[in-house]
This record gives sequence, structure tokens and C-alpha cells, in this order.
Amino acid sequence: MPAGWAIDRWLALLITLIAIAWTADLPRVLFNQPLLVQEFSLVVLGLCIALTFLTRSWSGTPKATVDLLSVAIGILAIGTALYAASRYRVMSEALYYHPLESGIVALILFPLVIESLRRLVGWPLVIIVLLFSAYGLVGDLVPAPLTARPWAPADLATHLVWDTTAMVGLPLSIGTTVVIPFIVFGVVLNRAGGGEFFSDLAIATMGGLRGGAAKIAIVASALFGTISGSAVSNVASTGVISIPLMKRSGFPARLAAATECVASTGGQFMPPVMGAAAFLMAEISQTPYQAIALAAILPALFFFVAVFLQSDSDAVRLKIAAIPPEQRKQTRQVLADGWHFLLPFVVLIGLLFWMNRSPQASALAATATIILLGFIRGYGGIRLSMTGCVQALIDAGRQSVEIVVIVAAAGFVIGVLNATGLVFNLAMVVVDVAAGNLFVLLVMTALVSIVLGMGMPTVAVYVLLAALIVPALITAGVDKMAAHFFVLYFGMMSMITPPIAIAAYAAASLAKESPLGVSVQAMRYAWLAYLIPFVFVFRPEFLIGHPLSNLPGEIEVITATLLVLALMSGVLSGFSNRALRPGERVFFGLIALLVLTACLSSQWQWPVYLIGVFATFWCWRPARLMKPSRVA
Repeated sequence: MPAGWAIDRWLALLITLIAIAWTADLPRVLFNQPLLVQEFSLVVLGLCIALTFLTRSWSGTPKATVDLLSVAIGILAIGTALYAASRYRVMSEALYYHPLESGIVALILFPLVIESLRRLVGWPLVIIVLLFSAYGLVGDLVPAPLTARPWAPADLATHLVWDTTAMVGLPLSIGTTVVIPFIVFGVVLNRAGGGEFFSDLAIATMGGLRGGAAKIAIVASALFGTISGSAVSNVASTGVISIPLMKRSGFPARLAAATECVASTGGQFMPPVMGAAAFLMAEISQTPYQAIALAAILPALFFFVAVFLQSDSDAVRLKIAAIPPEQRKQTRQVLADGWHFLLPFVVLIGLLFWMNRSPQASALAATATIILLGFIRGYGGIRLSMTGCVQALIDAGRQSVEIVVIVAAAGFVIGVLNATGLVFNLAMVVVDVAAGNLFVLLVMTALVSIVLGMGMPTVAVYVLLAALIVPALITAGVDKMAAHFFVLYFGMMSMITPPIAIAAYAAASLAKESPLGVSVQAMRYAWLAYLIPFVFVFRPEFLIGHPLSNLPGEIEVITATLLVLALMSGVLSGFSNRALRPGERVFFGLIALLVLTACLSSQWQWPVYLIGVFATFWCWRPARLMKPSRVA
């Protein structure tokens, strides 16, 4: 059968429509039949597994044809998921009174989820899930203090599939009920021309600055990142335009790719979606989503300021001018043509923060706003049609599959951690190894977060780290919200940190450059993301709205961060408004370190900040530019 056979399109559309129906509470409104979230999640999971087998080959590549074996497995997945959903209420109350029934369902769904995961994201996450599952089986053979009571295979599979602390727990519930509506929001926005609008807006506002092509990429990725759930997809979406544009303007291919992958990774820190991690963080940390989104704003903005300044320094060094006026639109013209794309965000933010509506309901209302305006107004020759709207719903269903399968598999890891008590033992081991030194503990967890996050999408990175690393930080006395943001930032840094650096690989392929070279350059651009999580821990005022925050503290932390930003941007690139001599770079680097230390320790802050202000003015004083140095 041809790959365009309607069954995959219908399944994708059904995933989206079911999610919309759940968000709109239609089962209760139309049939007076409220469903448990686990029942709904199991149905969506079954559809996602079936769609995976229909569209992905054994090697994980898209299928050219749909074979009968895949259809049979798809039917098995959907049938088993529907049966599990229909029996969930009974099984949740008397699971171990039905060992044969629960065991058969578990032994079908567990391998189907694992194989779907392998086809979608490859082996790294699969190996991690299988290793934790194996620990559940042979925990008694592991040396103390990590020894655990072993489970029988059938009992463990039953627990991992049916228990609310495992597969059908919080990650899958949030993935199906909250993340899918936001995916729909982003896909419909792009289908209506929103992607072109935000790209044109970035070009219009940033193109007139020196090195404007790189600044366009930074702003476009930040805007796209507000609705994107993947750094790699962000690179693929904006990089195909921004990387060639940067190369034409004079940026070396390596710098162009580094700029794009760093900005795309930073998009995962941007509210409201934050790579879908925001919703999971809200549930796992038991913190309102609005508080998570508000706290994320300032660190994300500073991250992009740091990238912006690094790019500006390179533009000075390479003497790269602005984009000619004839190659960019006027900001007034772009806003006049596409102002209606701002209204859905007004609706989203208004419902979230002022009317205190749920994230999924707010996303659904914002999507409805896009659809209504998209039929009335177009942009750049693009206007939303009924066919385009249906196709957007199909695309949203397809994009949801990976996230749903990932969070289901992550539930297996969480289930093992809870079933064996490993999460508590691991936390104590990490704290003991750090010997009570909080800084050592933070460095250890930062390295572990980067290693565990390599090669995995945003949602998988965060869920895994929240289960494994956060308890150790909280045990050591780190604030709960700060601990979650700490692991999120370092987990995302795995996207650009060697050796895996999947975002750097994606950008390097577009730029025809060495992935390792792109990754090293990207680390220079993203330097702040390696430091700022430590600020979360020692100065949680940096997270706006945090219970410990206060206006004087926020002003102080912002001042210190701005000084470190300005000084380190020149130190790392060797250029500010002028070329910096080696001695100056060392001196300004030491001043930046002094400012950061004063901020984190809360000692001698304002005298040190005053020194930092004078150093910043000296660092950025204008002077005749040197000849551009050759980029390695």
C-alpha cells in the first residue's frame, strides 16, 4: 500500500481531535460521562503506537509503504489500549486480583512502547529504560547501598504499565492532556503564516544592525522556540533560512551553524511551552504553571542577550555590516500585515495569568483565535483554508506521537525508581559523595545532567533528570523550583555539548560543517547557560515570583548578571567595540568572576559591582577596529 494511504492520516487526525475533545470536556458535556485521565491517555498512547509502526520502518526511517504486519501490530496496539482503558477503573482498584488479565495487557504494551521509542528516537533512551527495568529484576545483585528487592518479570511489567506512578502517571497525563493542545497551537499558527510573520519581524527589527543576519537567527529562534517543543526541529525550521543568510552576509559556516543551534536550544527555555517541560515541571514540582512560566522569563531573556552580545562581538571582529535595506521589509509594514498573529498570544497570556485558566484550555482558545483570524486575514500570500486547517490537525497529531511515546517510556523509569526505592538511595549516595559540599554536588549533578541528556529530546531529558537528579538536590537543601530549573538548563546544554550535541549536528549538516567544530563554537555562545543555573540555587531571586524573591534582591542579581554578561562577552570573543588585548581579556575576566562570586556569596556586592561598572565602561569604550582575525 502507498505511504499516503489514508489510515495514517486518519489516525493522526484522530489523535488531535480526541485531545481537543478532552480539553473541551466534551465527554462530560455531550454524554454526561466523565473519563479518567488514565483512560484517555491509554487511548491516545495506543493510537500513537499504531501510527509509529505504520509510518516508521525497522531502522526508524519513514516508510515508503505500509505493510500488513504493521497494520496488524497497529490493530493490536489500539485494541489492547482500548481494552486497558475500558478496564482501568476495575484494575486500578483490584489490580493484583486479576494477574492473568493485567499481565497479558502489560506484556503486550511494554514491548510495543519500547519498540516504538526505538523507531522514533533511536537507542540511547531505549538503553536507559531497559537498564532501569533490568535493575528492577535483579536489584538484589547490586551492591549496597543501591540493593533493592527484585521483582518477578510479570509483576514488574504489570506495575510499570498499570500503576499511576509509572506509565499511566503524570508524564503521560501531561503529555496527552496539555502538550498536544500546545502542539496544535504551534502547528496551526505556522499553517496560517505565523512562521513567516515572525521571521519577517526578526529580519525587519534586527536586519539593520551590524551582523544583522545572525541577530535575525537569534530573534527568530527565540520567537519560534516559544511554541516549539524541540531544539532540533527549531534548527530545521529556522536554520534552512538563517544559516545561508548568515553565510551570505560574511559569517563563516561554523559560526552560522553555532549561532543557529544555540538560539534554537535557547528556545527551549522560552515560555510558554519551554519544550513542553514547563507543564511537566509544574506537575512534578507541584507548582502552578503560571509560576513556572513567570520564573523562566528572566533567565531566558538573559540567555539570548548573552548570545546576542557574542554575535555582536564577532560581527565587530569580522566587520560584517547590516543587511541592505532593499533586502528587508520595514517593521511597520510587517506589523501592519501580520498584527493579527499577536492576538492569539494575548489571548493565551490573558487566560493563563489574568483569568487563571488551565494551560490546555488557554492553548485551545488561542488556537481558535488563530483559526478565526486566519480565515479572515492572510499573510505573505498565505491564508488559512479548511483544507489547510485539517492538514494542520493531521500534522499536529503526527508531531504528538514522539512526545507521547517518550513520556510513556519515561514512566517506566519513574515506576522502577518508585518500586525499588532507588530514587532515595541514589539521592543519598550523590549527597554522600559530595561530602556535604553544595558546590561540588552542583558540579556533579551538572555533569550527570549533560551526560544523561545527550541524544534525547527535551521532554525525555527533563523527565529523566527530574526523577533522578532533583531528589538529590532537594535532599541537600536546594530550593525545589531552583533544583528543577538547574537540571532543565544543564539537560538542554547536552544539545550543544560534545560528543553527542544533536542540535549542533543538525545545524552542522545544514551548514556543511564539522559537528564538533560547531559544538565548540556553540559552547562559547551559550556560556551563560553553564553559569546561570548556579545563580538559581544560590540566588533564587533571579526566578521572578519565587517565594524568596524581593525587589532589592532582584535588582541586585539583575545588575550583577548584566555586568558579567557585558564583561564576559568581550573576554570570550576578544572583541567588544574594539579588539581587546590579551592582558585586558584576563583582567576583565577576573573582574567578571569577582562580580559573580560577590553575587552568589552575597558579600561585598555593591563595592564589587561598582568596580564592575567601571570595568564594563572601559571594556566597551570605542576604538579603531583591528583587522578581522581568521576563524578556525
